[in-house]
Amino acid sequence: MTNIPARRSLIAAAICGALSAPALVHADDGLALEEVLVTAEKRESSLQETPISLLAFSSERLERFGIGDLGDLAGLAPNVTMSPFPNSRSSMVVFMRGVGNNDSQTTQDPAIGVYVDGVYIARSVGLTGDVADLERIEILRGPQGTLYGRNTTGGAINMITAKPSDEFGVSQKLSFGNRDFWQSLTKLETGKHQGVAAKVTYMESSHEGWVKNTGAGDNFGEEKKKAGRVALRWDASDSVTVDYAYDFSEIDGPQHFYQKTRTLIPLPSLTVPASEERQESGTWWKPVEPSSTEISGHTLIVTWDSPLGEFKSITGYRELEETTHQDYGGGDQFFEANVEVEQDQFSQEFQLVGDIGTSVRYVAGLYYFEEESYESEVDFSLNPMVFPPTYPQSEGRQIDSDAKAYAVYSQATWTPEALESKLDVTLGARYTVDKRSARKNSIYFVNGEQSGSDEWSNFNPSITVDYNWTDELSTYAKVVTAYKAGGFNTRSTEAGFQPPFDEEEMTSYEVGLKSSWLNNRVSVNAAVFRADYTDMQTQQITDNSTIFLTDVYNVGEAQIDGFEIDMMAVLLRGLTLQLSYGYTDADFVEYIDQRGGSPTFGQDISAGAKMPYAPENNYSVGLDYQRGIGSGANTALLTASLDYSWTDERYGTAVNDDIEGFFLDDYGIVNARLALSEMSVGDGELEVAFWGRNLNDEDYKVHSISLGVYHAAVFGEPKSFGFDVKLSF
Repeated sequence: MTNIPARRSLIAAAICGALSAPALVHADDGLALEEVLVTAEKRESSLQETPISLLAFSSERLERFGIGDLGDLAGLAPNVTMSPFPNSRSSMVVFMRGVGNNDSQTTQDPAIGVYVDGVYIARSVGLTGDVADLERIEILRGPQGTLYGRNTTGGAINMITAKPSDEFGVSQKLSFGNRDFWQSLTKLETGKHQGVAAKVTYMESSHEGWVKNTGAGDNFGEEKKKAGRVALRWDASDSVTVDYAYDFSEIDGPQHFYQKTRTLIPLPSLTVPASEERQESGTWWKPVEPSSTEISGHTLIVTWDSPLGEFKSITGYRELEETTHQDYGGGDQFFEANVEVEQDQFSQEFQLVGDIGTSVRYVAGLYYFEEESYESEVDFSLNPMVFPPTYPQSEGRQIDSDAKAYAVYSQATWTPEALESKLDVTLGARYTVDKRSARKNSIYFVNGEQSGSDEWSNFNPSITVDYNWTDELSTYAKVVTAYKAGGFNTRSTEAGFQPPFDEEEMTSYEVGLKSSWLNNRVSVNAAVFRADYTDMQTQQITDNSTIFLTDVYNVGEAQIDGFEIDMMAVLLRGLTLQLSYGYTDADFVEYIDQRGGSPTFGQDISAGAKMPYAPENNYSVGLDYQRGIGSGANTALLTASLDYSWTDERYGTAVNDDIEGFFLDDYGIVNARLALSEMSVGDGELEVAFWGRNLNDEDYKVHSISLGVYHAAVFGEPKSFGFDVKLSF
């Protein structure tokens, strides 16, 4: 076990050292942190003035960390965990503050809302697809039930793309690395002509994977990606702007390799390879089959600066198709899951953001969402040498589902003059109606087709009190609520499909601080929270005759306590320290065992249950250094960065007969980048960068599972390194 008190002492020392170091530098040296602007509250504001536990990754930081998709953020945002879903590496299991959803079925919603330019992404399938041109990613920790609505009991992630520029520009970036990695990123800006500007971005990449396949087919995890985006901006008048964008993303290649890590039942065909073989090779008696994911979407945003405020219409349509083939046998063909998913969604949101005099700011909106999906999980192929004849040798299901949601919301902030306009009181409320229907056809079971439909509604109020003690220091206290819609469990027993499980709810109490020190050379933001989690939707195995079927129940309650601290400090001219730390203490208060045949069936087993994906400690530390070099026409900007991120041990399931099979060890990752940029080449600029990820070559699990006769796990990518060359005009 890790020495947690010692680690906390080191963190405290790092904070104290960072706070004291800038005091050695005089204010007239011009050393200050740049202002970070965010749109977390539907209007542009400074991150330091937004009373939310919030992290923002600018385009520069995204490039420095090599972030092209949501999965690349894993480990960089404390109290946020991201792991691949077992049968689809394009899907992400996202948790914040111990709240999330570890399933990707189309009839159960995630608990973390993901948005691209304000358009809600309903499915976790495809979240690891590249986004061709990101300007910023905002991570809002904690429930966001008022402005973001349903399915944000854990938090929200905003992905904001870069808009077309008024000036003409072209850039080409090429990247190369070990394991035959290469990437090409092309951007073209047309500039503004008669009020219209356009931007075209295309990205393509490939790597051979990090687990060698000694059988037929590609290496495990080998991946080819494509992503593109066309963005148009039309300034129709002085008060009306129209933005349209089309984007697509494709992922092709085999799934990750499930490595056997521990044998529970000694069978000749189930041998655990030596540790030096781990992540190195796998032998399959069937060819490795490729998987594919295709995503595309259209977004239309009309913004009108009306007399009442900024009126915005956000229209989004998205669709996805995915076919995956995953063998969980680590070479023994234990069983194979073949999954097909098709989904399309349409959403329409109207927003009005404005002010009443100088003392009231408001946001109001109407929201509509609809979704249709098809899911087929068929051909569970079992190894007859492992299972007795009483087990089904194949099983599957086909599901059609529809969902609709309606909402009205409003939030108003009042700043009375009585306290020198230092106090802000914000009241918010949202009313949501969710409807869902599903039809399930079981391929193996005799009683075949079932169907059901249900409706849920919820009212989510919130209140925030924010006091600005000085221009550099503010504190806030808030009570916020959110809920996640109910649904149907497609992986259930026949008895478990009906009735549907109900919605789950969250009430969070939070006290926070936003501050800048030493003439804005240091910023320290912190939040302490307690969340009451009720009617939790949790999966349980209820039919012991087969390990493939799980039912979802509203099993009980949990209490989550914790805090976060995010700090940036200019230590010396050009040298910046970034530190983020998160602590989570998540425990079940009540957990009713619903497992059929269990000796504790119907009893409260909260004492032995584990809150999944809730590491107690996680943090990241980074150093950035910038310095101009050369003179005259031969100048360049030298940039160097070094980052370390740590994640504590955690579990991947709440309760299971073999819960240790879902255990994930703690791990730490070192990344670094060195770049020379702003080098003149004719009329253009050249940038050359060298980078390395997981430079300490940490051997760590990103997902673990118990398969009854052995444990298996997917391991994270070993050490990788390479270089970028970018030319811009």
